[in-house]
Amino acid sequence: MEDPQIQLVEYQGDNYHVVKEGLAKILNPPAQQAASKGTKKDLKSDDQVQSVFYNPIQQFNRDLSVLAIRAYGEHIIDLKKQKAAQKLKKQAGTGEKKRKREDDQTENPRPAPNAEHEQDTETNDQPVPAPPADQKPKSEARPEQSAGSFTVLDALSATGLRALRYASELPFVTKVVANDLSNSAIKSMKKNIEYNNLKTIQPNLADARVYMYGLDNASKFDVIDLDPYGTAAPFIDAAVQAAKDGGLLCVTCTDAGVWASTGYSEKSFSLYGGIPMKGLHSHEGGLRLILNSLAMSAGKYGVAIEPLLSLSIDFYARVFIRVYQSPAQVKFTAGKTMLVYNCDSGCGAWTTQPLGSTKSKMDRKGNPIYHHGLTKGPTAGPHCEHCGTKTHLAGPMWGGPLHNPQFIQKILDMLPGADPETYQTCARIEGMLTTALEEDLDLSPPSSEPSTLKESAPSTKNQHDPAYPAIIPRMDVAAQEKYPFFFSISALAKVIHTTTPPIDEFRGALGHLGYRSTRSHARPNSIRTDAPWEVVWEIMREWARQRSPIKETSLKPRTAGATIMSKSRENLRKMDDEDQWLSLLKQDLMSAVETGKDVSDLVTKVEAALYRSGSRNPGHNAPASAESRPNADAAADPQPRPENSPANPSKRAHPSTLEVVFDEDLGRQVSAAHTKKRLVRYQLNPRANWGPLNRAGRS
Repeated sequence: MEDPQIQLVEYQGDNYHVVKEGLAKILNPPAQQAASKGTKKDLKSDDQVQSVFYNPIQQFNRDLSVLAIRAYGEHIIDLKKQKAAQKLKKQAGTGEKKRKREDDQTENPRPAPNAEHEQDTETNDQPVPAPPADQKPKSEARPEQSAGSFTVLDALSATGLRALRYASELPFVTKVVANDLSNSAIKSMKKNIEYNNLKTIQPNLADARVYMYGLDNASKFDVIDLDPYGTAAPFIDAAVQAAKDGGLLCVTCTDAGVWASTGYSEKSFSLYGGIPMKGLHSHEGGLRLILNSLAMSAGKYGVAIEPLLSLSIDFYARVFIRVYQSPAQVKFTAGKTMLVYNCDSGCGAWTTQPLGSTKSKMDRKGNPIYHHGLTKGPTAGPHCEHCGTKTHLAGPMWGGPLHNPQFIQKILDMLPGADPETYQTCARIEGMLTTALEEDLDLSPPSSEPSTLKESAPSTKNQHDPAYPAIIPRMDVAAQEKYPFFFSISALAKVIHTTTPPIDEFRGALGHLGYRSTRSHARPNSIRTDAPWEVVWEIMREWARQRSPIKETSLKPRTAGATIMSKSRENLRKMDDEDQWLSLLKQDLMSAVETGKDVSDLVTKVEAALYRSGSRNPGHNAPASAESRPNADAAADPQPRPENSPANPSKRAHPSTLEVVFDEDLGRQVSAAHTKKRLVRYQLNPRANWGPLNRAGRS
């Protein structure tokens, strides 16, 4: 991101630095300029001054928001055109049927039953008064040429920079309300609006919640942008009610220390209604907490949500949510809400637990019929099945998809035509959105053509109409996230005290076994995969055996790494001559003895081992696979797998029998299958003290 062009001007008797961002210009007092123009190279300790009026750190957020609202605005316009055309077609069809009935009556007139009917007929034959000149017949109606109104609310506007950009860069916007509670902010806002000569912006001095709660149906907004300092939780309920049916909510939360850390779990629960996760994947967990908070607030009013784009960026979260009135679809929220059993102090594995069950079957016409019910639980024990460490509970959080691939692709299609001077963060937007799009393992690898991703997107309830290409179809309302969260290879290597496998070799090993893998936008060198955790740890054990042997003294007894390595193939071979059920039971009991903290903990682990032994061998038949255990990942994730993956989880071989090959070429092919273009996926902080800066004072 380049530094904005800044010039010193005199306006209304005062001197200001004019900062240009996008097509908007704001007047920044010289006293506030030091912090906003500092970089790593030239920032001095004396210049660490809070820039109240302009924060260049958020330029990526603002550029992305303009493009996202533009994509959604074009969707709204095409949707209105489609509805108008459908209404016209319906009216035309009704007119044709009416004329046909009249023609039939003319050709085959019925005799009048009595004189009274003849009198009525004579009366009806009298000339009918002509309609007013300004009134058109229904059959001659035409779809409205104009797109109608498109309104945006910048609920926490400060100097109005976002509102200025929305009004100047979105051609279809008819009104932008820039609201703030600060008198000084309103004064600065009015000055900036006058300086930019924009007539569509309406400043408003009020509490954002009071203003949004006071709106009637006719005054609701197509887009509401919440960009507070800290959490947006106090404004979510009001924003849900102030958005139109089918509107867009743009929400920013900068309190990552709350929703992405367990240091203030009680604060997270009070704000977002859920407990955060601990670990490298905590930022994705935080995104899901925010989405769940939005879903819970909306569901009270019969409003369903659909996440279009959910990103963890720098120190904040930014989500774009479509909201629409549908009490029937609100019922799916329970099935898309989950708890997580997280082994945060051990090996880092997790197991998900949906709160509700959503089952479907087809009717005679091929349409799905859904049934909502209870789900079994728990899907995991109190201790991790891989390392024996205690697990901690996180959530409830959103268990549905984080993104709508159609929406992301529409933004990406805009980037080649975007002016790089106006949108200076285009490179980072392209890299982050491409990475977010690739997070969906069910999407086939894209090609260089933009239409490929559209064709490979998951099936949606609303079919895409080629006559209205800007319309963004809704995702399947019952869709759940099959493979949430991600892990870091370096974190896995740290658990067992071995060297970190190269990412291409690790992904090659997954691909050789028939599993898919991709990366996460939230963290570099991350892996998202449909492989269960027992396979992931078997790959790491094989890495240590084949490439990086571990010293026996490097792993202390009763640690997570020691328990995981105790399940290595060498240890299993020592028990080949024994009964396999007995061997597995001995292995679990030894793990319990090694990891037991006290008598109560040991008893609990022994009971769990005996329970697993009984469930593995209910009839003393052939040995079952690891996936048949009640707390295995496969039990919590029964979705069908692709053709190149093991077809049936219950029939998969034991991990120790897998042939693990670290194929670097295959891993590179997997990475290159998504895109061959060099992208800025994870941008480094361009300046010191990269963060939200200090809170602005109220005046």
